[in-house]
Amino acid sequence: MMSSLPPSSYLIIGAGVFGASTALHLKRSDSTATISLVDGGPLPNTSAASHDINKIIRADYEDVFWMRIALEAIHQWKNNPIYKPYYHKTGMVYAEDMGIARKVIENFKTLCGASPSNIMSVEEAKSSFNGVFSDGNWTGVKESYWSPETGWAEADHALKSVIQAALDHGVSYRESAVQKLIIDKHGICSGIITESGTKMMADHIILCTGARTAQLLASSAPHNKDIQTGGRLVAAGAVSCAARLPAPQRDLFQAAPVLFNAMEHTRGESLGPTKDGVLKFNSELSFTNNVYHEESDQMISIPPTAQSQRTWSQDVPQILKDDVRRVMTNTYGKQVEGIEVESYRMCWDSLTPNQDWILSPHPKVRNLYIAAGGSFHSWKFLPVIGSCVVKMLRGELDQEHARRWGWDRRDEGGANTVYEPGRDLGDITTHGDAAG
Repeated sequence: MMSSLPPSSYLIIGAGVFGASTALHLKRSDSTATISLVDGGPLPNTSAASHDINKIIRADYEDVFWMRIALEAIHQWKNNPIYKPYYHKTGMVYAEDMGIARKVIENFKTLCGASPSNIMSVEEAKSSFNGVFSDGNWTGVKESYWSPETGWAEADHALKSVIQAALDHGVSYRESAVQKLIIDKHGICSGIITESGTKMMADHIILCTGARTAQLLASSAPHNKDIQTGGRLVAAGAVSCAARLPAPQRDLFQAAPVLFNAMEHTRGESLGPTKDGVLKFNSELSFTNNVYHEESDQMISIPPTAQSQRTWSQDVPQILKDDVRRVMTNTYGKQVEGIEVESYRMCWDSLTPNQDWILSPHPKVRNLYIAAGGSFHSWKFLPVIGSCVVKMLRGELDQEHARRWGWDRRDEGGANTVYEPGRDLGDITTHGDAAG
């Protein structure tokens, strides 16, 4: 049982997985606290990284630190009524040539005594699952990894369920876009100013602002580099697409697991189909969107201002459309010939150098806390992120967690590095048709 805090007020800025989970866990742990969840759009916000058709739920990490936390989350996905209705255990095939699968299996043995996963030959993977992968591009794949406990969750429905549970416990919701933090000359944060000019005050301010964190801190303290992120959190984008299967083909794909093809020719994932026959594909070739931030006189990566470039639409550069359509074609080959992509999306998240979170008090600003760095792999932790944030607020993280999730740390190891940006949206649009 966690120790109780004196009655306090909290502003949680951002209602994605970090913010929603924190609101629920914090209110459950301290019923006397006044907690407001603040976000710039209707819930769930379609511009946020947490908004989506579906997200992968897995525990398959090379880093045993992250596997342990993911196993806790999956237990909740399978058993907790807040999450269980939205979890679909389909299994996952991971096609690669780097030996990652064998490391993951050893981690399972370390934590669980045995591994539910196993190595599958390329031939076996291509002939299983109704043969949906039989015409895929497996060039260079040395072996594949079968994870029967992996699956995907209905992203928006699950997030709404968590937010509703928080509201049912007494958390309030305020739909307001945040312009800047209120930080006085002594380095004390006492609240926020919304874009409409309204001030909202609280004892504790928790930034769960994802891809907007760097911009928000720069706008709040433009002349104080010690308060800004300084590369600790960088806004990055990754592109997805969604295609709807014709009714006659849906039975063939019902056995399809999640597939991640790690080879350079693909570097992407396939999820689904959903009950409506939608297949979703992700490209892991991420990118920044560097713009000049006049107040702080620096270049900062921020999500695009156009709503159509932050949610499902056709407003995606042709180069990125080609990237994710290549994932689609390389996954299923002739099985998806003639199936049109309905929509594309650039998903924007905050990326840390080693893709570990930042869960930390801000060392230069009193009463301000950072809970960000989702790094494109954190949605699956929706059931447990909030409990980690609450421990951070109370100074109860153990030494390893506090070190790995600190504001200032040595970025050694980490969750993974597959999403490190290799290009900028400005260059992509310069060389391609911005609208497709």
